[in-house]
Amino acid sequence: MKAMIVSDFAVLRSALLQLLGICAIIALFMGYVMGAVGTAAAIAAMVPFMGLFSLAAYDEQNNWERFRLTLPLTRRQVVFGRYASIALLTVGSLALALALGLGIAALAGLLPAQWLPESLSPAENTPEMIVGSTIGGVSVVAIAMAVAMPVITRFGMTKAARIVPVIVVLVVAFAVAFFGSGIQPTGVLADLVQWLDTGSNYLFLAAALVAVVALIYVASAFVAAKLYEKREF
Repeated sequence: MKAMIVSDFAVLRSALLQLLGICAIIALFMGYVMGAVGTAAAIAAMVPFMGLFSLAAYDEQNNWERFRLTLPLTRRQVVFGRYASIALLTVGSLALALALGLGIAALAGLLPAQWLPESLSPAENTPEMIVGSTIGGVSVVAIAMAVAMPVITRFGMTKAARIVPVIVVLVVAFAVAFFGSGIQPTGVLADLVQWLDTGSNYLFLAAALVAVVALIYVASAFVAAKLYEKREF
């Protein structure tokens, strides 16, 4: 699995340097328009998603995914190594997004208030908001990747490009319909929501969200490994 991780990051080396430049430009422009909160969420979600599809596209170049199976790597090691690579990239993007978001907020706090747009006001860019938006962005993209990666593993990037968008649209449509139905938490659940919304208790919510997303991601890895073992090239 370590060999797979090293291989993936060797492939992404030049792309990651380009991504860092893109992130700097995005931070400059989105920071002014959407503030530190929106910028951190966008960068946290963008980097791992672009990394995943870059690796998936490279797999199909020059039949690399077929040649890779002739190396001393089992199919399970290939899948788990790819999931580990994307997980490390996601953690790195989380750290980068937090650094940029908190840096933008700190810089805005040093400038006169009349120079700042409303999006960069200190009240709208507290550290708690930046951390929450960053974790939220990473969580959303991690779930999307957990859905996409088994499909890519089973069918390859070319076929998955036609299947994954349909799945994502259906999931988003279901979520919009569910949360837009006006369902309100009651009883113990309502008390829990109110407790999480007070003080610094949001940190417990963030930790719980990360734990749930991590479980979904790990479950996706085992599903992808099973599918990849049955794939014929």
